[in-house]
Amino acid sequence: MEIKVTASKEYSVIIKNDLSCLKDYAKKVIKGSKIAIITDLTVKDLYLDKVKNEFLDYELYTYSVLSGEDSKSLENYYNILEFLAQNSFKRNDTVIALGGGVIGDLAGFSASTYMRGINLIMIPTTLLSMVDSSVGGKTAVNMPSGKNLVGSFYQPSLVYVCTNFLKTLSKREVLSGMGEIVKYSFIGSGLTALDLNGGITNELIYKCIDIKREIVEKDEQESGDRKLLNLGHTIGHAIEKIENYNLSHGECVLKGLYYALVISNKLGELTNENFDKCLEIIKASSYNNFNTYNKDDIIKYVKTDKKGVYDSVDFIVVDNNLKAKVKRIDLTNLYNII
Repeated sequence: MEIKVTASKEYSVIIKNDLSCLKDYAKKVIKGSKIAIITDLTVKDLYLDKVKNEFLDYELYTYSVLSGEDSKSLENYYNILEFLAQNSFKRNDTVIALGGGVIGDLAGFSASTYMRGINLIMIPTTLLSMVDSSVGGKTAVNMPSGKNLVGSFYQPSLVYVCTNFLKTLSKREVLSGMGEIVKYSFIGSGLTALDLNGGITNELIYKCIDIKREIVEKDEQESGDRKLLNLGHTIGHAIEKIENYNLSHGECVLKGLYYALVISNKLGELTNENFDKCLEIIKASSYNNFNTYNKDDIIKYVKTDKKGVYDSVDFIVVDNNLKAKVKRIDLTNLYNII
């Protein structure tokens, strides 16, 4: 299965059960002789050798970081740049991001800034990165003050989704991906309950990516419609920080989605009846742990959110058509209704 994304750069997203087509598609976009594969220690043990075997015609380098959100740091970003420079990488050489959302963000941001931009291939290994973060060009690292505060928009040259990688995911990682999948139920043409209850299939991954493709092509740098993809994320990112990143990103998005429904209801955007309908969609992910958090902690981190505008934030609510929309909310008002 193939999806063409037409943004500032046109590229293909390939969805296949194995790596058998990786070499052929990669050769179409690789111009230089060197490849740096950026990965984490977990993925390194599982899949690095398999991916390297597809690129034996090139001069290969690998750089590994610890698994987890803490690796998405300015320190690791600098170290990767230094690694590329020490190994004399040029602008026509290639970085491959082999991993989940953390690696995609970290390697993608490194590729976007090294020599003002080096060729980038995404090979996502988690459900979350397959359906969401590997497509669309968002790259970033974290700061102590907040998540994704330093980043860029930088489209890859190729995204290769190998769904066999899903076989080694823990239940927690599958749930994390479901957080992003459920989000798409409220965006664009959305997903049906049948899609959500049919298990993780290539077709489901295709539908999610295609929804994101449509949004990205309309609004690559998030000045309008692309903000809808942040549904559940504004408070979800705050919860990640409150939980010291001990919960998965997708689980925090699901919690953030619940908050978004509560806020939508209290603002009069969503009736009680439609609130219940939306909640059933979220529960289709098999998640129902919707505990609440201290208001002061939430607002503290929402204030550093990238979508913030001085004393307000462009928050994504859900309306009575069960669709996401942008609503600017004063932070004082937000504090009072969460």
